[in-house]
Amino acid sequence: MAGSAYKRRQYLVDRGYQLRFVSHLFTVILVIAVISCLLSSSLLWKNLYLPEDTRYTPLLTASLLAVAATLLIELLLAIPLVFFLGIRHSHRVVGPMKRLKQTLEAIGRGDFSQRITLREGDVLQDLAQAINKMAEDLQRHFPHGPIA
Repeated sequence: MAGSAYKRRQYLVDRGYQLRFVSHLFTVILVIAVISCLLSSSLLWKNLYLPEDTRYTPLLTASLLAVAATLLIELLLAIPLVFFLGIRHSHRVVGPMKRLKQTLEAIGRGDFSQRITLREGDVLQDLAQAINKMAEDLQRHFPHGPIA
């Protein structure tokens, strides 16, 4: 891309979209954790619960508590990781989209000198290159701006 490399200044570019994205990830992880907990608990209950023999009741209770504690710890560890990765991943889409929109709005107003610079590896690089080529062609055909 022409121009200097774009430097990331902030991860939250579009708070609404990015936080919705992360909340969807949290929801999926929570549903998976609940299903996992229910499955583990039901399997433990089925295999260890013997109503006629109460010797195994403390073992069953301890096992169920261990499963619940393990899943709770995993969820608590996953929350910051999912938040960070979700924001970072969504930024790689939302950031370029915001720059594309700003550049297209400027070109629409007749400023054909606008160019888009994306970081290496950003999504939508092909689209940015096509828009830059279109702006160059427009600038070449209309060197003094659009015809009023």
